[in-house]
Amino acid sequence: MARILLYGTDRRRFREARALLRQDGHEVVPFPALEDWEVLEQKTQAQLVVAATSCPSEVLAASRSRTRAFAPPVLFVHQEADRLDDGELDDRLVDRIVSPFQGDELLARVDALVGVYRLLNRHLLPDGAAEPDRRTGIWHRVVRSRSDRSRPAEPRQEVATRLAQWSDRRDTFEPGHATRVADLCAQIADTLGIDDSAATVLYHAAALHDIGKVALPVEVLHQDGPLDDDQWRLVRSHPRRGAALVRLLDPDEEVARAVFCHHERPDGSGYMGCKREEIPRVAAILAVAECFDAMTTSRVGRPRLSPLDALERLESGKGQIHDAESVEALADRLKPRPGVIPLSSLTQRRAPVTADEESPLERMPPE
Repeated sequence: MARILLYGTDRRRFREARALLRQDGHEVVPFPALEDWEVLEQKTQAQLVVAATSCPSEVLAASRSRTRAFAPPVLFVHQEADRLDDGELDDRLVDRIVSPFQGDELLARVDALVGVYRLLNRHLLPDGAAEPDRRTGIWHRVVRSRSDRSRPAEPRQEVATRLAQWSDRRDTFEPGHATRVADLCAQIADTLGIDDSAATVLYHAAALHDIGKVALPVEVLHQDGPLDDDQWRLVRSHPRRGAALVRLLDPDEEVARAVFCHHERPDGSGYMGCKREEIPRVAAILAVAECFDAMTTSRVGRPRLSPLDALERLESGKGQIHDAESVEALADRLKPRPGVIPLSSLTQRRAPVTADEESPLERMPPE
């Protein structure tokens, strides 16, 4: 069970949330004033903050930056008619649930948020450790302790989406990295003709592939210069941490495995050191798409490459650093196509590229 701070300006929603949380065995610590938040959070070692209020902005404004790597998430309980802004927090995961709701929906979301907090603060594997066996050890204890799989899966999956969106905001790429990677994966998958089942795994893995970065300090993600050994070890751990989070929130083991392997290389020099035959095909596709977007949209560190230069970089590593089939499929979709030469005159200049023939690269804004 978890220790949960409960704040509320709406009495009915406050009482409803308190009753459900206590019924589920959680220890609920009410606090009536936002100025008490920081002291209570440190004193009680709370794992989640639930705010039943029609004015989330006052709660967001009261949150101060914390020194801990991952502060307790905030779950807003609100009504559809409430005026909500799009405010977010840099140091906390913010989630929302609309009232009225089924009790199991709230409790499933609470389970997911508490599980994420525990996993990131207490149950991360030591750097360099092997991928956890889902049936034993740390992973088994974390999941068995709080995740009630009889409850609806949708709230857990919604928390996974929130986590991925939060990771995207904290990262060094232009906003929308996961969406762009998913689009690139779709283009590669379509060219390669992978089946619907694999395409579904690929889509979910692309949307969640970088959620492990929420465990990394923002200053490491945004450092404009070489990382030291400890910082680099942290960065290389994010696929393993992401896979553990996916296993907590999503029942599909193939998605977790793809997230774990999305920085692997055919020559075995990837982050986790997987061999070529250990890398799922969807992870190989994801790795190429992620690398292309990283080279063309990164805001810190190495200069951004043009799309054509990024493709050339990928092609130079085909078969060793990048999956050859995936690189060729991406190049086939993105490289400019030659114009059409009219049969009436071979002496005419090449016909201009029509709108239908325009390459996706040519539609991209200039660097």
